[in-house]
Amino acid sequence: MTQFYSSQNNWKTITYLIVRVGLGFYLLIHALVNLVNYDEFIQLAVQYVPQGSELGFLANFTPIVPLLEFFIALMILTGLYARKSLIGAIVLGVFFTALFHYTGDIQTALTHSYTLILKVGLFYSLYYNKFSADYYNLWTTHQAIELEMKEKEEQDHKKKVMDSLLGL
Repeated sequence: MTQFYSSQNNWKTITYLIVRVGLGFYLLIHALVNLVNYDEFIQLAVQYVPQGSELGFLANFTPIVPLLEFFIALMILTGLYARKSLIGAIVLGVFFTALFHYTGDIQTALTHSYTLILKVGLFYSLYYNKFSADYYNLWTTHQAIELEMKEKEEQDHKKKVMDSLLGL
């Protein structure tokens, strides 16, 4: 079984950090550009999905896409809830790759496919390390569980001692 998290500085830790931060930074810049130029983003989205088309209902979800992308990018960048944020990023990536392919914008679909490969690769090689906020969460949870187990053992030991003393 492979190790799920690590506190070492090895090539796997550094490589995962670089890919995760690079993808998070790319998604963050993409989201910020869409948020700053929000009106242009909405107009462009309407061009891809006109109201009268069979995919017209998707126009209702268009306004939340930059915000979703922004928060997903922040979580990937910091490594906070990495598994869940990567799932969200993969779902958005698959959706937009399919949408751009369906509408005939092959170049944009191909670009989304490249980032989708990175997202899936990060998801399947999920590696919590000391450069991830999830690592700290795992570490504190592990510490709390160890403390709880130790307290339970002490209580069990005290109970056994009391039972043996009462039996005398």
